Amino acid sequence: MAKHFGSIMEFTRQRNEDIMRAYRSQLARTGYILMPEIFRLVAESPAKRFWVSEERAAVEVARMLAGKPFLRMRPNKREMFEEIFRRYLMLRDEYPDKSLFELVSMVVNQPAPKFYLTPRTVGEFIYRIRNGWYDRHINRHRQHPEGK
Repeated sequence: MAKHFGSIMEFTRQRNEDIMRAYRSQLARTGYILMPEIFRLVAESPAKRFWVSEERAAVEVARMLAGKPFLRMRPNKREMFEEIFRRYLMLRDEYPDKSLFELVSMVVNQPAPKFYLTPRTVGEFIYRIRNGWYDRHINRHRQHPEGK
């Protein structure tokens, strides 16, 4: 089941707001500004949720339940899915009547210990947010909803 563009952009907007919240918090705490260090601190900051779709997380949890190894996954994403899986197992014991998807949805909407992004990716997101890249991208899609 494919997500429609609006739901993807809403997810992106919420993730970007969360990154900027952590960015502003780190800037306010620091008496000096070394951007690579700020980006590292943001990446390690607690996030409002796990910034992955319920569908993608459910696929990875199902793979882990089947004992299938991660295929070419970045270490930070692997760490994120391992944490989601750990929490899923705890909830499965607590709510045995709920489906895998329901439990994974509960987990990904819980606060996450960090963003599971590299400092470089955080820097790229912040640059794009601040220079309006996402706003231009959304407006272009609204003008041409077929993606043309």
